[in-house]
Amino acid sequence: MCGSNFAVLTPDLPVEGAVLRGRYQMVRLRSGLTLHATDASDMHDLTTQLVHAEGVTISLFLDGMADVTLGDRRFLLGPAATGEIEGVMIARGEPDLFRRRGRQGMHVRKVNVSLPFDWLDGEGLEDIAGHGAVRALFSDHLSSARFRPSARLLALAEQVLRPPSHGALLNALHLESRVLEIAAEALGLLGQDPPQGAPTGLLPREQRRMWEVHDFLEARLDGEFTLEDVAREAGMSANRLQRLFRTAFGMTVFEYVRRRKLERARQALQEEGLSVSEAAYRAGYNSSANFATAFRRAFGVSPKEMRRRP
Repeated sequence: MCGSNFAVLTPDLPVEGAVLRGRYQMVRLRSGLTLHATDASDMHDLTTQLVHAEGVTISLFLDGMADVTLGDRRFLLGPAATGEIEGVMIARGEPDLFRRRGRQGMHVRKVNVSLPFDWLDGEGLEDIAGHGAVRALFSDHLSSARFRPSARLLALAEQVLRPPSHGALLNALHLESRVLEIAAEALGLLGQDPPQGAPTGLLPREQRRMWEVHDFLEARLDGEFTLEDVAREAGMSANRLQRLFRTAFGMTVFEYVRRRKLERARQALQEEGLSVSEAAYRAGYNSSANFATAFRRAFGVSPKEMRRRP
């Protein structure tokens, strides 16, 4: 429904057997939109790919993360990757190769709504406030925008993931209406000036560049790099990078990296049962005492207290 040439790349699975545990739904609606809703856990380190059709996809991640590549761009999406619930829109001006890398045990709750361009043209995009900003986003292949979902948008996503049981006909009508509302609400958010959750004080191209830097950092949290390495990747001086990144995210590049490492250590303490010293090492601290100080400053509790929490 989303494209062609679907394939499982890894692992080499038997013909029988599940790859997800939970609820997975993909349906083409009468309006022409496609819904892909997931409330499930990966049972393998599963890598899949397909040639994604042209159009626009609105993704709402309520839990977990997705590590995906579209064309030559990599996206790390979702609270487990960014530290917060977020939405993202990605435009495809032409079919392109899409690849998803799932992690065993990762539970993902997300709602994707794919819009073909002819639906956008036929349904009156000009009626949306700030439709010029929306049109500008859709004009470039692989252009993207992240936004902070409204309370209404999150409620609609929950209604898709946990629908009432009214019988087949009413359930189909319920689903169609919620998906159309998600599309309208998300496009409206993107058209606001400035969009909710978007960096402020930056030109649109600077906003996109800072999100690219964000994705670059997320993909390398376990590695070693310097500010000059990041600036070189961004194609700008280190001073300009720091200024734009602080404007976009309210902190310097390495303040962001330290925060994200602490957040991953917090998750490991709660979900994996790591010791404090192991979590400190994962966060890049040689001293457990220094790690505990930074952890308490960030989260208001000690690592030991966080480890005891259910």
